[in-house]
Amino acid sequence: MDSTATVTHETVPGSLGSAEIYENSTALGFLQRLHNRVESGVISFFLWFDQSFRCSFVGTVLVSVKEALERWVPSSICARVIKWVLSVCLLPSDSAFGEGTLIGLSLAIGIFLPTAVQMVCFAAVVFLLLWRRTVKYSEPENKVLPNLPFTFCLPLIILFLFVVGATIASVVPADSFKNLVFWCFSGLAFLFAFDISFKGGEENIIWPVLAGASLSSLLGIYQYFSGRYTPEAWVDPKFQDELVRIVGTFTNPNYFAEMLGLTLPLALALLIRNKDIRDKGIMLVYAGLQAIALIFTWSRGAWLGFLASFAIMAILFDKRLLVVGLVAVVVIVALAPPIILERFLSSFSLEDSSNAYRVSVWRGSWALLKDNLFRGIGLGAKAFSQLYPEYMIIQTPSFHSHNLYIQIIIEIGLFGFIALAWFLIVNIWHWLGALRMTGGKGLERWKQTAILVACMSAIAGNLIQGIIEYTWYNPQVMLVFWAWLGVSTGVASSLKSARGDGIEL
Repeated sequence: MDSTATVTHETVPGSLGSAEIYENSTALGFLQRLHNRVESGVISFFLWFDQSFRCSFVGTVLVSVKEALERWVPSSICARVIKWVLSVCLLPSDSAFGEGTLIGLSLAIGIFLPTAVQMVCFAAVVFLLLWRRTVKYSEPENKVLPNLPFTFCLPLIILFLFVVGATIASVVPADSFKNLVFWCFSGLAFLFAFDISFKGGEENIIWPVLAGASLSSLLGIYQYFSGRYTPEAWVDPKFQDELVRIVGTFTNPNYFAEMLGLTLPLALALLIRNKDIRDKGIMLVYAGLQAIALIFTWSRGAWLGFLASFAIMAILFDKRLLVVGLVAVVVIVALAPPIILERFLSSFSLEDSSNAYRVSVWRGSWALLKDNLFRGIGLGAKAFSQLYPEYMIIQTPSFHSHNLYIQIIIEIGLFGFIALAWFLIVNIWHWLGALRMTGGKGLERWKQTAILVACMSAIAGNLIQGIIEYTWYNPQVMLVFWAWLGVSTGVASSLKSARGDGIEL
């Protein structure tokens, strides 16, 4: 999967290597040749497919329908109203529907539809993008496949080699293969988000996801005030009669909260950055709905993750925002119902039943990890569930370890985890390098760095939440996480390239 990326040279700040090392690398030359062959094959296939499609009966009918719709939509009031509403909700002002919008919609669909449906839609979007690029940019000097620098490509490929190896050696190969598909789609989300964001289309990716999260938040708020039943397993007994935990369009409040933890920092960043009144109004609504919904999930891990995200965003934008945040926390504590403070403080108490359960799962998972440190047991919940009963401390089963880092090592082994850490560190170093190079102060600087900082903050919050929860258990959340990785790296590469210290893709 990862060989679909163009492997290019990039000078990364620090000790990651010199230009000469990368240019003379045997691995770089091999990957470049492999990429060229794959891209040539992709172009040949889609040129053949395009010609066959247009000559087929189905293709002729669909082209005729498309042309008829293009003539009908401008004259239909209903169609124009729908188009206007969608453009207001899904697109920033002065922006057109494009590749980024398609990727964003395929991510947003997962908020409402089952995982299998989202994966089919995402695959269809990738197919359409490659088809469109082949037909529109078939000249030799243009690239159809996403362009990825060797600095990122190498650890990504090594990571996926371990992921594939864990699938083959899994104790439950069939289920691990299904999870391998999720990993591959996450890799594709990173590649296309990187490619589109480098070209300036990052907001088009982000807006549909924020719209989807906000609509789900609206439903969640309705669930709260309608008194939705909360299963006993989701709440400590002492809060059972007081809490209504919302799930939005998800099946679990923690999954919903993890998604909001990834989207809310972006909504806040765009609210501050965008000058257009319409955009500010939309982002104010989105941020408000998501913030209220995040509270009503009663997910303490997500609360801690978001506080970390906000702190990072404040430090990188204006440290005075930390004071604003502290004041907001004091006001919330003073005015909010006591149960909010009680719920938050219970995060640090082992008397809380869910905390005690997590500690027991961590102990059992640690024992499982030590017995499978280098090999791993394979991807997915079924592999974990099959072996965990031999190690569990209390007689309560679990589908995962409730810790992102322990879970990754258990699934793909220590060396696979090191490859993932390498990949993340290379990206983080790249982001920080781009921020160091970006000049200006205040809003002038924020206009250039807002999306990068917000994605960094959201990713950091998710990783911090991962200390007490397996935040990649839900495939929809995992897909958005990897898309935000791609957006961050694409924006950072664009900022560095504009200053002559990046890559020319």
